[in-house]
Amino acid sequence: MAIASPKNIRLEMRRHIAGTNMPFTKRRKIEDLLVRAVRYFRIMRSSRHKSSFPRPGNLLVRLPLARGRQDETLLRAYIFSALFRAWMIGFDQYPKINNKGYPATNFVNFADYVLKRIGIGKAEDHLEEFRSYRKKILIASGFKVVRGKVI
Repeated sequence: MAIASPKNIRLEMRRHIAGTNMPFTKRRKIEDLLVRAVRYFRIMRSSRHKSSFPRPGNLLVRLPLARGRQDETLLRAYIFSALFRAWMIGFDQYPKINNKGYPATNFVNFADYVLKRIGIGKAEDHLEEFRSYRKKILIASGFKVVRGKVI
């Protein structure tokens, strides 16, 4: 009989971090980082879809949101940067992303679990896209980036 997976995000992250064999001394810091990132992501994703319509006595009037799907690029960049940072804190090395069609690296497996918990699929594609976005931003800021590492 399989053990039921916990519904608490902190317990889920603790179990997942322990499964990736991160150093025991750094697990607490990584757990806090990921739990905060996932909670913030969930709060921001759900609160942006709500809007208050003007009422006669409402002084704080917000205009209704535009129709259609909301843009989540900045929220996703936030969660990806938290994943990259957690990996760098845990293993003191830059995360490697495998090429499509090849076996997944440890980082992709680590990130895929967290991304699935918050409803983001295609982990490899999104991680590669974030890595190129990060490189572009760092180069524009004046840093030199070689194979993902800032010099």
